[in-house]
Order: sequence, then C-alpha cells, then structure tokens
Amino acid sequence: MLMLVFVLFVGSGEGIPEAAGTEVPDFAALTSRFVEQTIADRRWLHEYPELSGREVRTQQYLRERLEAIAGVSLVEGEWGTGLVALIEGSLPGPVVAWRADIDALPITETTGLPFSSTCRDTLSGGRDVGVMHACGHDIHMSVALGAVRNLAAVRERLPGTALFLFQPAEETGDGSQLMLDAGVFDGPRRPKCVLALHDHPSIEIGKVGSCPGWSTANVDGFKLTMKGKGGHGAYPHRSIDPVNLAAQMVLACDRIVSRQIDVNRAAVITVGSIHGGTKSNVIPSEVVLEATVRTRDEATRQKVKNLIEQHARAIALTAGAPEPVYEYSFGTPGGYNDPALVAEVREVFRRILGPENEFQYEPGMGGEDFSRFGKVVPGFQFRLGVAPPGVEMSLHRANFNPDERSVELGMRLVAEIIWDQLARGD
Repeated sequence: MLMLVFVLFVGSGEGIPEAAGTEVPDFAALTSRFVEQTIADRRWLHEYPELSGREVRTQQYLRERLEAIAGVSLVEGEWGTGLVALIEGSLPGPVVAWRADIDALPITETTGLPFSSTCRDTLSGGRDVGVMHACGHDIHMSVALGAVRNLAAVRERLPGTALFLFQPAEETGDGSQLMLDAGVFDGPRRPKCVLALHDHPSIEIGKVGSCPGWSTANVDGFKLTMKGKGGHGAYPHRSIDPVNLAAQMVLACDRIVSRQIDVNRAAVITVGSIHGGTKSNVIPSEVVLEATVRTRDEATRQKVKNLIEQHARAIALTAGAPEPVYEYSFGTPGGYNDPALVAEVREVFRRILGPENEFQYEPGMGGEDFSRFGKVVPGFQFRLGVAPPGVEMSLHRANFNPDERSVELGMRLVAEIIWDQLARGD
C-alpha cells in the first residue's frame, strides 16, 4: 500500500503544467472521491462474468452505471452486447476514444475471493464450463467507469469529447470489427486517436509498460486434413498412412519458420491439436491437424500461409495420397502502437508515476482485437501493472488475482491521458 500511496502523491496535481492553455484538473482528488464505488463495480463485474457475445447482464450493469453519471450520454447503435458513451465538453476540441473490453473466459475460478465467480455457461457442443474474468476485463471495465466519473465531473472544462467504447467479444476476436462495422467512428465521432490498457501480471503494481510500433501479432490459424488409405497396421505397404504424413507436416511447420522465413521477420506456427485413428493396429484414412499461426507484417503473413499449403501438397504427392484439405483463417491483425502517440502518453506516465515506474517492453506474439481500431485511427494500448510485490501470476489461469489497487491508479491515469490528448488539440 505504501508504494501506491507514494505514486499518487507524486502526481498530486501540484505543479502540473498547463496543456494548450487548459489547466489540468486535480484528478488525484477526483479519483479519491470516486474510487470506492469504482472498486464496488469491479467486484460485481468480477463476480458475474459472461462469455463473448453473451454479455447481457454486464451490458445492463454498465448501462445503469453510465446513466447515473451526470453529463454522460449513451450512443445507441448496433453494438451487440457492447455500449458506447460520450462526454461532451463545453470547450471546443477533438474526440479521443477509449476502449474497454467486457467479456470473460470459460475457466472455473479458484482464487477463493469473497466475490469469486460461480457462474457457468455452455460452449458449442453442450460442454458445461465455469466462467471467469481470468484476463482482467473486470479491471478494464471498472477503470473505464472510474475515468468516466473523473472526466464527467469536469466536463464544463473538458476541451473536446471523450468517447468510451465498452466492447464485447474480445476473446473471440469479433467485437472490435462489429463496432467498426456498426459505425462507431463514423461522422463527428471519428476520434483523433484511440487508446486502451491491458492489465498485466508480469508488471508490478504502480508501474506501466509501453511498446512503440508493432506490439502484438497477426493471429491466424489453419485446419489441415491429411488424407490416406486406411488398412491393417501389420501391412503398411498396402496403405497410405496419414499419421506418418501428419508427422511430416508438423516437422515441415518447424522448417518453414527456421529455414524459409527471414530471421528478421517474426513467425510462429504451433500445432496444438492432432487427431486421427481409433486403434493401435488400424491405419486410419485421415488425420486432422489444427494450428495457430503468428506473424507481424503482411508479407510474412501471406508467405507462411502459402508455404504451409505447398508443404502439405508436396508431402501428400510424394506418398501418392489424396490431396489434403486445407482450411486457413485470417484472424485479428497485429497491433501497431503509433510511436508519436506513445511518446505523448509516456510524458503523462512520467509526470504521474515518475520515470522509474514506466518502461518500454519488447513486442510479443500474443493477439488483441484492439488492433483493428488502430488501423482506422492512431492507436496505443499500454500495459498496467497488477502484480502484487513478489507474486507470480499469469493471464488466462484459474487463480489470476490482480492487485485491486490497480483500479485506483488506472482510473486516474486514463482520465489524465484523455485530458492530455484533448488539450493537445487536433
């Protein structure tokens, strides 16, 4: 607790320079005013998570909270289970967008928190699963609600418009495109930039991380059916063994990355599922492989897709097997953090947290559908530390338990960042 108190004291509001002639409000004091109810929001949202595209109760809860904040207007549209909220300042200025994702994961929680999720749902196929905010979207939503409260309280001085997107279905990669297709950035709502955060268990509470340029990967995948000729395991020469062909294909994927892709271009192919056969002495007629493919640039993205198909066909042809069935899907694009925007936001980080508590991290091969917003306007998603000192955690695990003090810091940072971007003008 002492560390976070120190962080908030450093950025207490005294000595904060004016931006574009507009004095920065005391967001530290405002945060203290609203943090208790925002923590309550986080606990309710954590206790009642919902899967992607099914966030009906979550949407209703957010709607009620937003409607209760003076100066906030909801924008009706085809947002699915999402919401769009506006805070229009009394001073002229640009639009700045903030995105918070709202869906949860099919994971049964084991944290033991008094507000642990006991929710369950069914996946396609009828499998019953627990549901949990194991990726911290409860933190994302509550931080955004807190920032809305902070900014709405000073809307008479707000130099522009803050646009908040409460986006569904991030975990399935569908939500951002849904909102864009529905026109969330159309007309006067088109923002000068879009921003977001992701809580991160590798970063200690009180710290933030940035990654200018490419930060996340293209997330694609394929399903490949290697066909053969079934038969008796004692007489493989009378058959065409698709298990053998599938094994060659797994090794071919490794060779593609290590021998056919420029070492200066990032690429990962992981075959995570392989199924075929029913009995040890029966050669099956086909084997199905499923894989995730990660790249960054578009040229490598297309090249990897083509090489996988070439290798599969060549392996089948050499064995005299039927042509494989290759189904490739392009998923969320790689995330690109606009370097100029990152530099501006890092100034806010250093002012609020001190230079010792903000850093730059290396790009990774994970994916995030926030990237689609950044293809329309300049975007930046940073990492907010949520790890208690000395505690190791991971996203997407049943025991993920972020430090709740991150809500207080996050809601202040978001308000400060949006204000700073508005004050800078178009």
